[in-house]
Amino acid sequence: MPSVFSKAWRFKSTCCYKTRVKKGKKCQYCPKMFYVESRLKIHMRVHTGEKPFSCQICEKQFSRKENLQAHSLTHSGEKPWACSKCPKVFTQNTGLKRHVKRVHSKERPYLCELCGETFTNKGSRDRHLKAHLNEKDYKCLKCGKTFGEKRSLTNHLKAHDGIRDINCSKCDRKFVEPKQLRVHYLKNYIDASQRRFQCMFCSESFAIQGDINLHLRSHVRERPFFCTLCNKSYSRSSHLKIHMKITHNC
Repeated sequence: MPSVFSKAWRFKSTCCYKTRVKKGKKCQYCPKMFYVESRLKIHMRVHTGEKPFSCQICEKQFSRKENLQAHSLTHSGEKPWACSKCPKVFTQNTGLKRHVKRVHSKERPYLCELCGETFTNKGSRDRHLKAHLNEKDYKCLKCGKTFGEKRSLTNHLKAHDGIRDINCSKCDRKFVEPKQLRVHYLKNYIDASQRRFQCMFCSESFAIQGDINLHLRSHVRERPFFCTLCNKSYSRSSHLKIHMKITHNC
């Protein structure tokens, strides 16, 4: 006589079988394959644009129920996902994972072939390449400065308006954009054991690759920033700007 366990297993497998596609079913719009019909239906919303789940507060719509639930936390102010390595907290686990990978992980597989800097994700590397190629399609109508990304222009406009709404949890400093806060935290509050970049010539270590690049110039005496009006050269662009202002009044 079959046991209660075997009966339960057969019932569960029968229920699962009803929701499964026997040989897998391919999406009619892309190469993705699905073996559970409900997942195929959810995936189809990517192509149809269907968003059946609406926020009751702001009426923003979502294709998945779990995305709506995560969005609802932005209205309540609840941030249940905390980073174990710094004070940052997040409304979603995906945001925490992305933060840990970008800020605390030593894995940086995406290389810039022009300068050797490495990145945690392809998007950051591609944005960095735009700076090398000087692709700046977004222009500020107030001062004429151009940017490679729309969000950089948006943050720049906040600076024009004097808006600094991103607060440091460790001190009273305020910033225009999240990147400035991240750099501030890495430079001032990260533990020495977590600094990923070690100087090959001395005991100094750094949390930001740009800082070690500047530091290494002091060892090799590299001065790549040249004044076009005299023979002076500098290791930092900021030093060149000061020279141009004081010496040449421009």
